[in-house]
Amino acid sequence: MTDPAWACPRCGQDTVLAALRIPNGWTTANGKRVRGNTQVLLCTRCDAEDPTTGPIVTYFAVHGTATLQTLDQLTLLLRRWIERAEPPKLDEDALAAETEAWHRGDL
Repeated sequence: MTDPAWACPRCGQDTVLAALRIPNGWTTANGKRVRGNTQVLLCTRCDAEDPTTGPIVTYFAVHGTATLQTLDQLTLLLRRWIERAEPPKLDEDALAAETEAWHRGDL
């Protein structure tokens, strides 16, 4: 059974290797800045082909865990991911559907 705490929201599988918490925010219609954080997940299934995250997936497939002998290699891979990570794009259709469900009282 998939643990919902570690299930990937894209594929639904228990395949999340790591999570980054990065700053995220937006400006409201009134011009007020809203600040917060969001998580960017690293999924073995969904991110294996990505040029930035794929090497991290491969690292853990090969090594299983971080070791003193390979820590420098992993550090470089993680830094590259951290530098390039962006908040997930807003799915406006999903937001609209959730808003409609809320108005109907289904949430």
